[in-house]
Amino acid sequence: MSDAMTPMEPPVTPDPPTRRPWLPQLRSRWWTLLLGVSLMANLLVIGLALGFGFEGRRAERLMGASYIQMIPRDFLRNLPRERREELMGIVHDKLHQLRELRATSDASPLKLAEALEKPDASDAEVRAAVEAFATGNGSLAAGGAGVTMEIVGKLTPDERKALAQAIRDRAERAARRRRN
Repeated sequence: MSDAMTPMEPPVTPDPPTRRPWLPQLRSRWWTLLLGVSLMANLLVIGLALGFGFEGRRAERLMGASYIQMIPRDFLRNLPRERREELMGIVHDKLHQLRELRATSDASPLKLAEALEKPDASDAEVRAAVEAFATGNGSLAAGGAGVTMEIVGKLTPDERKALAQAIRDRAERAARRRRN
């Protein structure tokens, strides 16, 4: 038989290609998924970097709920490294004591709860539980105040002025945040 005798088949027209010049044709959906996840991860990292860059400051406290809340981090950050390490050495030397005070401070609400549950609890017992947390010699605030006084005692007159300015700056930033 000749070619002329074969029945005519309609010509096969390929599907029109999807035009995405901005995305190369990938042969596997896994590569597409991998590229998408990679893009999201990169955008997350860039967003975090920009966020920290715009903020320009980390938390004002030195560690956790801060042992020395009165000394702004900015003040210490602006000191020369050797001087900063010397002053932070005071905190590190007292760290064990401060952590014990933190544990005592964390247990203080339980002492208040015990005093409140007593049927014959007096106002004096409740007041003693609250004062032990807030102002007692064994309070975290008292321990932090002692460390703060030790650090302030080692500051030069110029460093004291810089600390005073750092405290004022922090107070102004806090006031602006409250207004906004």
